[in-house]
This record gives sequence, structure tokens and C-alpha cells, in this order.
Amino acid sequence: MPGSTGGEIRAALEAASGRQIGPELGLCYNPEFIALGTVVRDMLHPDFLLIGESDEKAGTLLCDVYRDSINVTPVYRRMNFVNAELSKISVNTFVTTKISYANMLGELCDRLPGADANVVTEAIGSDSRIGMKYIRPAIGYGGPCFPRDNKAFAALGRKLGVVCDLAEATDKVNHRQVQRVLDVIGLFHDSTAEVAVLGLSYKPATPVVEESQGVAVSLGLADAGYSVTVFDPQALAAGLAVLGDKVIPAESLAAAVATVDVVVVMTPWPDFAALDAAMLGHRPVLVVDPWRIIDPARIGPQATLINPGVAPRSGRRMPAVPQMAQ
Repeated sequence: MPGSTGGEIRAALEAASGRQIGPELGLCYNPEFIALGTVVRDMLHPDFLLIGESDEKAGTLLCDVYRDSINVTPVYRRMNFVNAELSKISVNTFVTTKISYANMLGELCDRLPGADANVVTEAIGSDSRIGMKYIRPAIGYGGPCFPRDNKAFAALGRKLGVVCDLAEATDKVNHRQVQRVLDVIGLFHDSTAEVAVLGLSYKPATPVVEESQGVAVSLGLADAGYSVTVFDPQALAAGLAVLGDKVIPAESLAAAVATVDVVVVMTPWPDFAALDAAMLGHRPVLVVDPWRIIDPARIGPQATLINPGVAPRSGRRMPAVPQMAQ
């Protein structure tokens, strides 16, 4: 949090070393902008380097370390501690705002005949002021960083007496995305149905399930009385540690979908694009795919494919978006 490096961290360092921050002892705050699954690539190819420095000498030494160890020549943003700390949580908060904005557009398109959120976001992302990154409508964000930093930004505002409406609204939009997926399933099937949830990790290429939308949807379905089968290429064990006996684990994609009434793709693992009519047994299965990785031609005409962000073509109307408590 802003104020930590120059406050309790500096005090602890000085107390432990018996020295004072100054010419012979430097301190830098240097957060990494990395993502699980691409850590090495992100460290070697940073967009920019953020350095909060106690003094110019300390910051320069850190820059020299980077110049000898990374594969690009990024922009170096050097500043005092508090500006760097605020910059870090601001980056993540801005990214989550883009994600929730895209999902809000998806909620509009759920109810607007002929509308397609992907088409809309691809159009607005073509504007250089907006850009294509993190403006893809699908499900809410999760993981160990985005939810935490967004809440931290809002908490900082409350501490300082500043109303951070955007951060709080971003959080509200994100929280209701799980219910949005549950509502799509409920349009077609009651709780007597069997559902396969594909994906428990919060993103592909990692086994981490912290703040996972797939885990949350599985819990929501199980608590509503559905029979829930789950599968994930890497995060099955971690997911089961949270879900326990509320769900049925499957050892493969084919086993997960073999007998169910509904398939919902919660993590866009490339493996899930292999779903086809043979795996589904050529049965009338509902396939809910917020990420649009499933090819309609592969699953056949007997399956009903729903992409949240596109109004259902069956004539069913999406229920009203729940209003989160203030």
C-alpha cells in the first residue's frame, strides 16, 4: 500500500541493519508486472520498469542490473516511493476496469436482439485511446492480484476520504458475473440437470484457483442442487481442495462431458477447443462458452451453443441483472 516502503519497511530495514537510508544504504520499491504462466517471458520483456527510489544512486544501480538481464529496452519510470506504490495498484485497477466494462457491455448485449459484445469491443478497441488488451467480454477476473489490488485501491480511497467510485463499481460488476453464468444455465435447465464445468484455474497455464470464477460457478451450481462434474488440465487437485465432495471430478475432457446435460467453459484452456459431437454422444447438450473457443461446427446441430454477450436466439429472455448492495 502507498506509504509502506517509506514507512514500516524503511524502519524495519534501518532497525535490522543499524544503518540509515542514505549514501551507503539504498532502498528501492520495484514491483514486477508479471502474470502466472508467463512469468519468465514477462520479466525478460517488460513494457516498462517502475522504480521507487530512496535516492538517485540506488535507482541507478537497479537500472544497471536490469540492463544486463532483460531482452528489451523499456521505459524506466523512476520516482519516489509513494508515487511508485500508487502507480502499481493503479495499473491493475485500470486493467480490471476495462475487464468489467467489457462484461457490462456483454450484459447489455445479452438483452439486445442482434447485438454481439465481441463485435462491439473489437470495434471500440480499434481506437488507440482504448486498445484491444483486456477488453474482451467473457467472465469476471480472478487470481491473486487483480481482485486484491482493486480492493486495495478502494480501501486507500476510504482511508484518505476519497470516494473511489470506479474501483468500487468495477468490483460490483465483477462479483455479479458468476450469477450471470448461473442465470444462463437456469434459462434452459432446472436443478435436475447434470452440468460439467470445464476449467477451475483462474486462467490458463496455471494451477492457481484463487478467486477462480470456475470454482465459484461450481459452488453456485452445487448449492442450487445441480449435479456438477469438474475438469481442469492442471488445477483439478487445487479445485477439489476447495470444492470437496460437492462436485464429481473427471479425469479427462471426454469423461467430463460424456453424460451431462450442460457444459460450461469457465477457463479458456486450448484443450477445451477439442470438444466435439463424438464426446457429447450426439445428444442435445447445452454448451455455454463465454470465451468463444468452441467451434459450433464441431459440436454439431444437436447441441445448443450459448455465448454470453449475445442475446439468446431461442426467444428466452435473460433475467434482470442483480443489483449489488451499496
